[in-house]
Amino acid sequence: MKFLSIHPGKSTATLALALLAMMLGSGVVSALVAYAMGHEALKGVSQPDINPAKKIAENRTKPNSPQEFVPLDEKTILTQVYDRINNKDEKSDESAKKTADKDQESQTQSNNQPKTTEKPNVAAKLPIQVRDEGVTLEVVKTSQEGGSLLLNVNLSNKGSEPVRFLYSFLEVEDEQGRPLSAIADGLPGELPANGEKFSGTVKIPLELVSDEQKISLNLTDYPDQKLKLDVQNIPVVR
Repeated sequence: MKFLSIHPGKSTATLALALLAMMLGSGVVSALVAYAMGHEALKGVSQPDINPAKKIAENRTKPNSPQEFVPLDEKTILTQVYDRINNKDEKSDESAKKTADKDQESQTQSNNQPKTTEKPNVAAKLPIQVRDEGVTLEVVKTSQEGGSLLLNVNLSNKGSEPVRFLYSFLEVEDEQGRPLSAIADGLPGELPANGEKFSGTVKIPLELVSDEQKISLNLTDYPDQKLKLDVQNIPVVR
């Protein structure tokens, strides 16, 4: 009786091939299952119409139009800061309200009285000069240049000590007490005590003033604020 014999080397190779085939088959099946699950999960997702990276690149390639840098004027900044500190806006509203009440009262009284040709608060004739502690402020003349009202002023000091000024503290008001924006130019920051006369200008936008209006100019020293140079009833020339 003969028995079927299997060679040990051949059985090992057969087993290895079988295992390899099973691994390949399981890998293919896993890949198919994973693909099917991923495809199902991404059914509601679509590609955007515009590529963000492309849009950013296009924006970078567009030339930027150069803009001229315009620095702010130091005097204008100081004036605005001073106005905010001293609540000039609130003062203007209160002054305007008081003036409106006075005008209404005056109009009521004038309706009950005969009219006269006399005009109150008549503008003074130029030049106008005020003096305090040996310091003299003089408004020589008013003129118009472009869109601005110009006040030509002189400053001199016959006192015993030099005086300093910070022209952002210069106050210009209309007849109703409303503050007007003004910029001083050409006046010294320190006024020597030698009597020398210094000339300069005070510029006010014309749209802030009207015809036949009078304005006032007030200047004090810095930082002591002992001087009171107050010029009233300056005529407006348009």
